[in-house]
Amino acid sequence: MISLDFLKKVEVLKGLDDKGLAAVQSCCEEKEFQIGDILFAEGQEAAHLWAVTEGQVDIRFDLPDRPTSDENNISSIFETMAFGWSGIVPPNKYSLSAYCASRKCKVIRMAKECLIRLFEKDPRLGYQVMTNVIAVVGRRIYQLQNTASVSPFAKIEVLVHLATCGIAAGAREVMAALAEKIAQSNRRDIQVKAGGCLGKCQTEPNVTVKIGGKDPVIYGKMTAEKMRQVFDKHILGGNVQSEFEVRI
Repeated sequence: MISLDFLKKVEVLKGLDDKGLAAVQSCCEEKEFQIGDILFAEGQEAAHLWAVTEGQVDIRFDLPDRPTSDENNISSIFETMAFGWSGIVPPNKYSLSAYCASRKCKVIRMAKECLIRLFEKDPRLGYQVMTNVIAVVGRRIYQLQNTASVSPFAKIEVLVHLATCGIAAGAREVMAALAEKIAQSNRRDIQVKAGGCLGKCQTEPNVTVKIGGKDPVIYGKMTAEKMRQVFDKHILGGNVQSEFEVRI
């Protein structure tokens, strides 16, 4: 069973007390997917609200008679982030598709009917969750608008390598620090991806930074504090932090 400590961090559940979180916990089901698996498809009946517990989920629009591709990504969802809010918003049809984009994705899905019963029983709980959902939707729309207006030549891509060895060395904490810095910066031209193993387990956690047409820079033995420094001085400032750099 998913812990209350984790549920407290889920963006659509913030502000709930332990009693409210325990009630939501009863609606949760844990699921696991592999890279390329589809969690739900555009047009499918939306029966759940979702949140990521581990890995990366990509939200995409699918083109008829064409295979899915990360070129169709609308947004990427990481740990504690919610998606699939059509599960609690009429007409309860998913407007986009969700795919597992990392080697393994762990998620929780909260059953629509169970949540609605909770909201009817405790309107204050329902009000708090829906207020959070509205805030999340607003942020995602703002991010999409800003991303769409950015020149593709200015694109910045950051890969946090989240293979088993990386996670064991602390890559999830590095990813969390990166997500925090991006949110604080309000920069929407930075794409974050979960990368695989580089074959350099001795230097994990590894992070690769690609800026425009420049050669990628690989950083090793990263920590949350080092990630913040790389973000401020390299990603924003353009100065490679050579003391953390790994040569392949």
